[in-house]
Amino acid sequence: MPKKKGKSVAKIALVLLVIAIVTVGIIAWHDGLIGLTSINDINDGLVPIGTAVAVKGEVTLRVGNVITISDGLNFVLIEWTGASTLNSVVVVRGVVSSIVSLANVSSVDIVWFFSEY
Repeated sequence: MPKKKGKSVAKIALVLLVIAIVTVGIIAWHDGLIGLTSINDINDGLVPIGTAVAVKGEVTLRVGNVITISDGLNFVLIEWTGASTLNSVVVVRGVVSSIVSLANVSSVDIVWFFSEY
């Protein structure tokens, strides 16, 4: 007995939908739509020193390995030896070391699609 095409097409559509949802979720997490800490909260002292955070902002200044990440009005300083481009929007993962700086920065990732911060 031949297979019914309707069920086969529905299974393929469901698999593609699941893949699309997972992909969007991964991109949203990478681009900082999920789990971000506000730079303003860090600057206001609302985030305890030693807290692991992810922040999103624009690379506004680089002097050697010291980089300023700004959300427009607020900023944090990080030390990063890897690549970074001025005016690029990035998600930075590190540990709050003061009200204006992050230490132990583990990544500075350029945002793929969701560039507003």
